[in-house]
Amino acid sequence: MTNKNLSVERLETKLEELWPRLYRFFYSRVQNREEAEELTQDTIHRVCRRLEAENLPDEKLEPYLFTAARNQLTDLWRRRGRQPGTLSMQELQSQGWDLVEKPREVEEKMIIQEALNRLSSDYRRVLNWRIIEGRPVGEVAIKMKRTPGAVRSLQLRALRALKAILEEGGYFHEAQQ
Repeated sequence: MTNKNLSVERLETKLEELWPRLYRFFYSRVQNREEAEELTQDTIHRVCRRLEAENLPDEKLEPYLFTAARNQLTDLWRRRGRQPGTLSMQELQSQGWDLVEKPREVEEKMIIQEALNRLSSDYRRVLNWRIIEGRPVGEVAIKMKRTPGAVRSLQLRALRALKAILEEGGYFHEAQQ
């Protein structure tokens, strides 16, 4: 059965069936409800536009939709990697950053903060509580409603993810020069 023969009702039914899975796919990667909903809707909209022009069999709709979703997610991550957040000098100084005396330290803090912002919220929280605030594993486990072993594992994965983001941005290469 081809698209040209695929009824609008059948297409709507199929997309309604796939919407929750597509949403979960995006949410598991971006960890933000609004952003996952927006990505889901955008992907479905893009696929529907393409379906008007292409002759796609009904059984290939699902793989086509998830391929489009992966591509959209890749594009999102690339955009985020190329467009770091910006802060004004006044904002940094109001937060207690000494821009005059220690410019290299300020630059390093900004790079690390940007990398932390790219992590999932769980990774950011565990690194903040364990590394930055120095809280004990047991306390963090209670706050995160996890076992101490799960917190240690999460911390290790978060550190690895942070290192990968910093390496991707060339941080360690620059630091060695």
